[in-house]
Amino acid sequence: MAAALVGADWFNRLRTDAPAERAASSLPVAAAGPLVGDLAPDFELINAGSGKKVRLSDLRGRPVLVNFWATWCAPCRTEMPALEKAAITYRSDGLEILAVNFGESQAAVLAFAAELGLKIPLLLDSDGRDQSGPRAPRHPSFFFMARWGGVAALHLGILTEGALTARLATILQ
Repeated sequence: MAAALVGADWFNRLRTDAPAERAASSLPVAAAGPLVGDLAPDFELINAGSGKKVRLSDLRGRPVLVNFWATWCAPCRTEMPALEKAAITYRSDGLEILAVNFGESQAAVLAFAAELGLKIPLLLDSDGRDQSGPRAPRHPSFFFMARWGGVAALHLGILTEGALTARLATILQ
């Protein structure tokens, strides 16, 4: 089973009555609403490269960045090299970056990884279960998880390298 039993709740926990700025391409941490400070919903997905299962809760004790993306998403393509660079730069700090693909085949994800030279874990959400629902934000979306497993920051939309570095500082402490 590729999709998590609990993970489908990721995006559905965003309030439907949220102000319009919540849907803006760049959100301040304060605009993340009820997710910031909450324990991150768990998921278990398959790593496209290794075929191994990855469970978010197994990474507690480490800072984690979860990126929800798709190969057809132009901003996602632009951001991937910065994510790869961050994974290398902050490896000694224990940073884990998990890039969760939205509803695409393993072959498509691996071709994308080869084209961009990506080594970060690319996880398959083949049926889109962990990113679905009427309240799902656009791609890309980023969840910055503190070492204790809680959501420290949320960013919806394109993320510049400078903003990535600033947000990572909140979880690398």
